[in-house]
Amino acid sequence: MEMNYYVQILVGRKQRAVAAIGYIDTGNMLTDHKTKRTVSIASHDVIYELLPKSCHSFIQAYIEDGDFFSRNHMDCLPPGIHLIPYNTINSKNDLMLAFDCDFFFINNRLIRKKPLIGISRYDFSLLNAGKCILLNRDYMKKGVIHG
Repeated sequence: MEMNYYVQILVGRKQRAVAAIGYIDTGNMLTDHKTKRTVSIASHDVIYELLPKSCHSFIQAYIEDGDFFSRNHMDCLPPGIHLIPYNTINSKNDLMLAFDCDFFFINNRLIRKKPLIGISRYDFSLLNAGKCILLNRDYMKKGVIHG
């Protein structure tokens, strides 16, 4: 049986919805330790479409400024935006911004209410699509992937 790791996503937040390509990233185990919610990571095109324009300059500063958090921006987080500590092979004890969404459909099926979407400093694309999301590997356990 061949596994298909690509899925169709519809994610919504406050009267906004974005269709994207999703990829089940088996290496993504990112979890918000406070809320115990898993974190999927979206491309910049998804983020800017879901978040209001009033947040765009804040997000742009985070993406462009490597010392963003050391400059005390943590005190002025917009509502619904969280800090998620994480580690990678290249960095230890780093912080990622993430935001609450209202719903997450995968292949036309409601999978999760209140998903948490992470904002990577690095943009990416899947299958040459600008709007994409790297899904947490927890979505595999929920039976999202079908052979």
